[in-house]
Amino acid sequence: MNYFDTSALIKRFVAEQGSDLVHTIMADREYVATAKIAYAEVHAALARRHRDRDLSGGDYGRAYRQFENEWQGYVRVDLWEEVLMLARDLVRQHPLRGFDAIHLASAIRLQRELGEEIRFLAADARLLQVAQAERLSALNVETARSA
Repeated sequence: MNYFDTSALIKRFVAEQGSDLVHTIMADREYVATAKIAYAEVHAALARRHRDRDLSGGDYGRAYRQFENEWQGYVRVDLWEEVLMLARDLVRQHPLRGFDAIHLASAIRLQRELGEEIRFLAADARLLQVAQAERLSALNVETARSA
């Protein structure tokens, strides 16, 4: 299963470095997982890009609708107490931002729950290093050549 943090997921809806790889991975029809906080993060990123005029009104509307249409098809990890406690432990051990710790904790919890390898996708080298240190398979969608 592929777990997308927001830095990777946004590339599905906005063309930028790594978008082609994200589209290829999602076209493979494997399950896509993310934390429920990604819902607010993606909407915030799209709205900010629209306000900053990086996205036209039409592109913003298309990206917004596409995200809304796809959201229900994702495996969405709830912000359970276990995820919060794991995120707390992760920020004590590693230099992580709060939402990055929640994404990482969500992926770790999902891997434990399913008993199968989770591939953690992001566009943040530091976060990916921590993911590997925490025994997740990690893929930088901006620098990887293939899935």
